[in-house]
Amino acid sequence: MVDIISKRDGPRREDERARRLIKANQGAITQIADHLTQGGYSASKRAQAQAAQMPPGPEGRRIYAVSSGAAVSTDSAEIRIKISVNNRVVAYDSGSGRQLHLLGEIRRQDGLSYFALASRENGFFAGLPDEVNAPIAELDGQIIDQNCPESLLTREISDRLGFS
Repeated sequence: MVDIISKRDGPRREDERARRLIKANQGAITQIADHLTQGGYSASKRAQAQAAQMPPGPEGRRIYAVSSGAAVSTDSAEIRIKISVNNRVVAYDSGSGRQLHLLGEIRRQDGLSYFALASRENGFFAGLPDEVNAPIAELDGQIIDQNCPESLLTREISDRLGFS
């Protein structure tokens, strides 16, 4: 449980005493750890013991599934437009929370805020698909101010893409 590394060969007397103390009080230590973690300490020890008894996956490899398991479906939930904290304008599936499209971002220049459409011309790696780009293309460069706040921009994009 405890490995103490020292420069001398063999264990030091203090190390042996500490090891004996820990071993003698292992029950109390486990009980305190379970109390602090609400039983998580013993549960993790049991899970480790079970995992050690399980045979490895095919050819000794472990396989991990990293998908969320939820498929993005445009007919099961609403697609919404939002402007995130870092000024990115995205279309997302409200059912799964997955982002469907990065539509652009709100940029600031010379004290003005404006909407920059996700396109190669605006410095994005990939542009939007034509069915998304065409309806909102004329909003590229739209100034965001009191006359056109961010909420009005998201409503307009949503209406033009038919998500409302």
